[in-house]
Amino acid sequence: MENTLDLATREIMWGIPYSFKVTMYVLLFASFVVFGKGVKEKLQFVVGEGESLKNLFGKNGLINTKKGVFKAFWSLNWSAFFKTIIFAGKVHRDPKAFFHAFIYYGFLILWIATDIVAIHYDTPFKIFKGNLYIVVSFLADMAGITILLGLCFAYKRRYIDKLKKLSSTKPNQEKTMYAFLAALVILGYLIEGVRILGNDMPIGEKTWAPIGFALATVFKSFNLSDYFWANTYKSMWLIHMANTMAFVAIIPYSKFFHFIAIPFAALLKPDRKPPVLNPMDFEDEEAESFGLATISEMSMFNRMDLLTCVECGRCTEACPANAAGKLLNPKTIVTKSRDLALGRKGEEKNDLWGEAPLFESSELDACTTCGACVEECPSHINHLDIILESKRYKALTLGDLPPAAADAVNKIKINHNPWGISHDDRFKWADGLEVPVINEAEHVDYLYYVGCAGSYDASNQKVVKDTVQLLKKAGVKFAVMGKTEKCNGDPIRRFGDEYSFFEIAIENIAEMNKYKFDRVVTHCPHCLHTIGKEYAKFDDGDFETIHHTELLADLLNKGKLTPEKTVAQEMTFHDPCYLGRHHGEYNAPRDILSKIPGVEVKEMEKNKDKALCCGMGGGNMWYELPEGDHLATKRLEQIGQASKEHLATACSYCMINFNSSKTQVSETENIEIDDVASVLAKSVL
Repeated sequence: MENTLDLATREIMWGIPYSFKVTMYVLLFASFVVFGKGVKEKLQFVVGEGESLKNLFGKNGLINTKKGVFKAFWSLNWSAFFKTIIFAGKVHRDPKAFFHAFIYYGFLILWIATDIVAIHYDTPFKIFKGNLYIVVSFLADMAGITILLGLCFAYKRRYIDKLKKLSSTKPNQEKTMYAFLAALVILGYLIEGVRILGNDMPIGEKTWAPIGFALATVFKSFNLSDYFWANTYKSMWLIHMANTMAFVAIIPYSKFFHFIAIPFAALLKPDRKPPVLNPMDFEDEEAESFGLATISEMSMFNRMDLLTCVECGRCTEACPANAAGKLLNPKTIVTKSRDLALGRKGEEKNDLWGEAPLFESSELDACTTCGACVEECPSHINHLDIILESKRYKALTLGDLPPAAADAVNKIKINHNPWGISHDDRFKWADGLEVPVINEAEHVDYLYYVGCAGSYDASNQKVVKDTVQLLKKAGVKFAVMGKTEKCNGDPIRRFGDEYSFFEIAIENIAEMNKYKFDRVVTHCPHCLHTIGKEYAKFDDGDFETIHHTELLADLLNKGKLTPEKTVAQEMTFHDPCYLGRHHGEYNAPRDILSKIPGVEVKEMEKNKDKALCCGMGGGNMWYELPEGDHLATKRLEQIGQASKEHLATACSYCMINFNSSKTQVSETENIEIDDVASVLAKSVL
């Protein structure tokens, strides 16, 4: 048996005339030419019409080579690239995508098998024999079955079940994909069966090519002539070969392109990209508009996003605004832009805001910038870039802001907070607490940025007071800005009013640079994002900024705070979007709660990077849209399923929203809502 296994192989190109082989290589060359032309067209679209492809490399390109080619390539996201190649990236985060695994891994095995056959036939390395032949043959036979099963499941979901999230602007394009793949597999099996029959049914093939052997057995029962089978074999081989070459050629022109584009999108993008905007040049006298007005004004990454979208609908499925009945559909934000850019809408290919604007105001304003769409997207698309840049155009060029948002902007400009409460009251929360206020001569380890909610909202004032007491207890050298602190402008930037944000940011950066401190700490993730990431894009605005849970967790680990009192509470924890998805911090709040005696945390089903937004981000804290339901309701229902008595969170907006909305859900009517710092204070102070 051992000798039989060692000798196991087959004749490559068995029974194929020389002319067919020549035809194959000619068609292979032609398919590569067509493939290359298609890829070049895609790259030209990404870099911009009339622009040099060399611009793909450079300061504003997909690969920034300004600091050296080697450093640029070394800094690419190779981990994500190989995870996408080997494990299909984020695709299988959704268990319902098991059918994609059938297709993907089946196709991958057939691709590898084809490469091994090519190496054996076209090079001196005769490797397709013995154990390798047996293993590859068996796996290839099984791969074909998994592909066909996967295609059946995929067809059912898209064309029989007709899932809404899978709606497409070209609804039949998947049928072409399915037909090509099915034809490749079925013809492969038929050819294999005839080959086995023509080679007198080698008994070993029954084990390592069971599908082909079964077909050969069926064919044998037909009692047809060798001449018939020889001609049938050559005809099927020719069709199979032509189908394969056509498949290669159409990859850049079809949805098949995603299995090339997505791994490279993973390679070129970081694992996390918070919604950070670049400052605008308001001194540019040649600027005709501000914000995203045309497709040509998109970044290369945005235009690449338009090409990588496979319309799977996961972004829309994850979107809290869409789930609440708002007009926002993250998928169509991308697909409408793509269809306009590629001329599918029969309109001017470039202008997003022509006679029939591509986006509705309420569609853009409904976005909470929670990042769930970006997190779930298996194609690594950043929907938020397009939404936020479009909101800047809408606000700055069209003067289109929700009335309540415009009112909040005016209040911030006048009273330095979006509620319009007197600035003289900003530091009243500290009365009687002996809170250290920073001065220009003093150096502190931490500048505690309290924020507007911490200064004026009663529930958040409690968070600030507890945090201050904990920092004092731990002996941390910190200070607050007192009355010199003003709104950092987060709501204004989310509204799209970039000019007002520019003025506020410049003023705040100048004020903060008067003082000497190592880090900024804040309990509001939105302040954390704006000061720590948005300000860093401005001159002298690079401040290392951390969340108060990160600092408190560190103090606990160093033994500077010791939870001693038992807090007998069963609670659940809500992950704020700007702390979790945008800042990447999921562990610090949980580490704190886990160290408090008596506290038992029951996780919600949707937690960490799958957590549902409370609904207040993206400026939605300051205006209401008429469409749909209140976003907090769905999250409160999830909270109530985990705990009806206690909720911990770590965000000013979440605190306000849940407190004001909890009575809308019967399970949370009487729930007690605390910041993680306040829960810790109950045990430490």
